[in-house]
Amino acid sequence: MTARPEATSADRAASRLTDFYGEMSSIDSIMRGLVREGVDAKKFTARDLYSRGLDVQTLGGLLVLETVIKGMEEYGAPNRGDAILDVGCGLGGPSRYLADRYGCRVTGVDLLPIRVEVASSLARMVGMDKQVTYRVADATQLPFKKGQFAQVWMLDASIHIRDKGRLFAELARVLAPAGLLVMHDQPGPLPPSMRPVMRRAPYIAPTLPQLIRHLQSVGLEVLTWRATTPLAVQDLKNKMEARQKAQATGSVSPARLKHSLAAGLGYIKALEKEGSQSGFFIARRVT
Repeated sequence: MTARPEATSADRAASRLTDFYGEMSSIDSIMRGLVREGVDAKKFTARDLYSRGLDVQTLGGLLVLETVIKGMEEYGAPNRGDAILDVGCGLGGPSRYLADRYGCRVTGVDLLPIRVEVASSLARMVGMDKQVTYRVADATQLPFKKGQFAQVWMLDASIHIRDKGRLFAELARVLAPAGLLVMHDQPGPLPPSMRPVMRRAPYIAPTLPQLIRHLQSVGLEVLTWRATTPLAVQDLKNKMEARQKAQATGSVSPARLKHSLAAGLGYIKALEKEGSQSGFFIARRVT
């Protein structure tokens, strides 16, 4: 009998993240969302998805994503044809938004095969699979050449990665000289109300000063940090209201609603009352 290979730390993290994000990572749930929004699920565009936040899993959703994009534009928007990397791409909403808006080529990577599969399927369905591609990859061992990307994006994904030193070294390595790192994050420490929710997923969040030191240590100049906490709270409240309405129509299961509301309430309490925060960095590679 052949011995089963020992699971790596990345394997264990992927398993926990799959459990945590599994219900939010299906084509069916996105199609149901389109129908709820009155969009033909057999004929839709990338804009139909991201403009409704259906494929945007960033904390704060579309409100935050558009705020981050406006902040990035102050320091230099991508040119048509530029290569952009989206690390922890999830369902691919932000990467398709960038490609649609700027005409750039975006590569998305995620540790979870199910999310890469869904992101790739959605790209094909909206006719963007030549412009946006997705692959499974570990963010601490990126399969790309040095300086390959004009910009590197990472939205609410670094909190799930334990080895921050290797992570930021890899982000800087694949970033072109003078290229921009655009990162939305939730600095630590983890507030009490979020601990029950985050037991289901790895959550390793340094403090804001620690994050800045990590970025500086790999040759990145931090150009700005801007809080998005009020937007995140508003988006969470909007989503909780929408999910309660969906449950009333039978389009979401009671079990899923219970988990969703618990997570939403935990986040809102953490952000409003326990000093937690969310925000984004823009940093430039200087070495």
